[in-house]
Amino acid sequence: MQITIQLRGSLTKYFQGDKVRTAEVADNCTAEDALKTVGIDWTAIRNFGFVAVNGKRVMIYDTLKEGDELKAYPKISGG
Repeated sequence: MQITIQLRGSLTKYFQGDKVRTAEVADNCTAEDALKTVGIDWTAIRNFGFVAVNGKRVMIYDTLKEGDELKAYPKISGG
């Protein structure tokens, strides 16, 4: 199935500066599986924050559907 993966903020460096990629992933894959498909091991990224699917924050282990838009966000800090 085909999905869109968008990296936000400082995570765009993992797409060599691109923000969005379309990816072909296995049916019923998780957000984690989709990220791994495009070469992103979220557990190795110190400032990895969370993921959202179609604008709603989800767990990394939630299942995706055809046409979903997965966004990955870095941790947010500030004062």
